[in-house]
Amino acid sequence: MTTGYTMRFYQDEADYAQMRDLLRATYALTVPPLNCTIGDLDWRRSITNDPELMRKVQLWFDPLGLLVAFVWPGKTQIDVMIRPNHRILEQDILERAEVEYRQALASDATNRAFLYFSYTDDVVRNTLLMERGYVRTDNYYPFHAQPLNHMPGVPTLPAGYTIRHVLDEADLPARVAVHRAAFHPSRMTVEKHRQVMASPTYRPELDLIAVAPDGTFAAYTIVWLDEFNRMGIFEPVGCHPDHQRRGLAGAVMIEGMRRLYQLGATTAHVGAWREDSAGAGLYRSLGFEVMGREYGWEKQL
Repeated sequence: MTTGYTMRFYQDEADYAQMRDLLRATYALTVPPLNCTIGDLDWRRSITNDPELMRKVQLWFDPLGLLVAFVWPGKTQIDVMIRPNHRILEQDILERAEVEYRQALASDATNRAFLYFSYTDDVVRNTLLMERGYVRTDNYYPFHAQPLNHMPGVPTLPAGYTIRHVLDEADLPARVAVHRAAFHPSRMTVEKHRQVMASPTYRPELDLIAVAPDGTFAAYTIVWLDEFNRMGIFEPVGCHPDHQRRGLAGAVMIEGMRRLYQLGATTAHVGAWREDSAGAGLYRSLGFEVMGREYGWEKQL
């Protein structure tokens, strides 16, 4: 292990606060951001299907006790959030992850691929991955940005549709139903959305829904605001299949940008799956531009 660093597993909400502090402190240090946002972190924690997931999170500290990295576990991958001036530690983290993954594999497992993500221009990580025998795949997530230097216009809606935010517990069944319809098959539940609403970054006024003339929920998005960095990220965005091709997903995003602007944000972000996806096309139509492409790299273990 690199001299001076220590690792322990996640324990409690005090650790979660340190993880959020790391993300806030590193957001503006690289372009695109090296790490995920605090909204991404809250969303991931809320919707996990593994009740023990947080206990598997590794926390890495420097000799002074500062959290310098944490490792988000997955079945066939890890995501590493790290301070840019401590990237020497990434070699140790990746080596440990490979050993643990190899040990967990059944001897006759046919799929032995381990996955790690890296931005196209991340020379440090890409070099490390190539040296360790990883091969870049064709799959990637484009990360989009749009400056909020003026108040966006009022979104255009089909006749009878309105936009509002989630009000209270009574909205939850319909709110979950529209999410499940948009991402069918989906494991979203009312309890998971309650966990979303209990997240530190969550704001009810940024949990937006487009309401159809008959009162059903037609489209939605959650916007997560990082006040320190004056940025917001959309996660997720969706539209019920019965209401698609009416501009509703774009409309709730425009309303989200209007509210971000009013709250002092200067940048909006949104991720996507490849640039040939419907989501990426929508974001481009709204003025978002790709600021980075995060590719998956694979290694057979």
